[in-house]
Amino acid sequence: MSLQDFIKTNHDKLVSMTRRKVAKRNAGSRPDALETTHGVHLFLEQLRGALQDEAKRDPTKQAQPDPPTNPDIAKTAALHGHDLRQLGYSVDEVVHDYGDACQAITELAVELEAPISVPDFHTLNRCLDNAIAAAVTAWTEDRESNLPGTASAGPSTEETLQRLVTASLAIFAMLHEGKIGTAGSSVEMLGRQLEQMRDVLEASVRSGAKAATNT
Repeated sequence: MSLQDFIKTNHDKLVSMTRRKVAKRNAGSRPDALETTHGVHLFLEQLRGALQDEAKRDPTKQAQPDPPTNPDIAKTAALHGHDLRQLGYSVDEVVHDYGDACQAITELAVELEAPISVPDFHTLNRCLDNAIAAAVTAWTEDRESNLPGTASAGPSTEETLQRLVTASLAIFAMLHEGKIGTAGSSVEMLGRQLEQMRDVLEASVRSGAKAATNT
């Protein structure tokens, strides 16, 4: 059985397993409307579409590091990140939502003795990686837009660094747990965040040195 058929056959079970993982982590459940609009329910459908498209490609070109064949995955993930930010959830929750979905797929596949092929597993990881990157980006952008003073002078150095460090740690945790690969959108985003931290710190040092010179 292909992964796309596995997801289709076990869709409701996978959603249920993922929601239980989310509820256990949050000590409670989320509104159903939130999950069915931009959450795991839709991610699984879009993942299945990406797997279908991947299966139609030339076998010699499968499992290559191309963007996911379903561009709606990143769009929906960004909306999910926005939804969770608006409800006060942390960036860790945003990241782990997709990790929970991946874990549910692999756990059920093992339970039912349904092996996942290398190309299918590659597509799963690629879609997961793009979803995480898009969701975290949306969450961090929302957070920055809501920081005090953003409408005028912008967030302070401390607030900017806190945002960047928080998002970077969330991605690092997924890498450490082996839930995302070392190449892809999430790692690229982690690199950009580290560069931004460096730039913010360098600017702060220059500003401090200039202020000391003028005193």
